[in-house]
Amino acid sequence: MQKKVHRFYSETFKLEVLRDHYSCSSSLNFTVRKWGLSSNSLLLSWIRRYPLDSKFLSLDIETISCNEMGKSKKSKEAVLQEQILNLKKALEMEKLRSRAFETLIEITEKEEGISILKKDGAKQ
Repeated sequence: MQKKVHRFYSETFKLEVLRDHYSCSSSLNFTVRKWGLSSNSLLLSWIRRYPLDSKFLSLDIETISCNEMGKSKKSKEAVLQEQILNLKKALEMEKLRSRAFETLIEITEKEEGISILKKDGAKQ
């Protein structure tokens, strides 16, 4: 009798499989066979962990809306309103991220005593 070998899949691999699954709109069985996964339940657990609109997947809007329209009977306007909300959230996150980088640069400049950002009117 053979022992079951438990494989470890990195998060990067999981996200790549899910991006492929969502972008190709393929079936669970097809994706499992294509990527050599052990079972459909494994892929389903990844789908639950990283939903379609997850920031980790970084899917484009067309892929998200295409998959959402296939799963639900939402009107086009409802889907567009949801996309607007998601884009507003993403914009706020990027603003926070940008501010964090600016703060990091300011702190580094103070601690190290060097200028990191390029000054206006610099010679080219």
